[in-house]
Amino acid sequence: MLFNENGILNIDEAISNNPSFKKIMEDGIVTNEELNEQSHKLIDLLQQAEKQFSAEELQLLEQILVESNVLYAVYQKYQLQNI
Repeated sequence: MLFNENGILNIDEAISNNPSFKKIMEDGIVTNEELNEQSHKLIDLLQQAEKQFSAEELQLLEQILVESNVLYAVYQKYQLQNI
């Protein structure tokens, strides 16, 4: 389920329960190797989606990825403004 009963996106819960995240955060240190591994995992998933999804589904996926990254970027900028 994407949203909880209050209409809030469950992304924090999904991330904290994700096996990749748990493995990377085991020792509390993120290494270059872990970043590279996670990058490759994401690229592999996107390439799989590109093969399986229709043009409309790919367009929606692209919009989701772009807008979520815009949100992340502006949130980071917002946080830095308030330091």
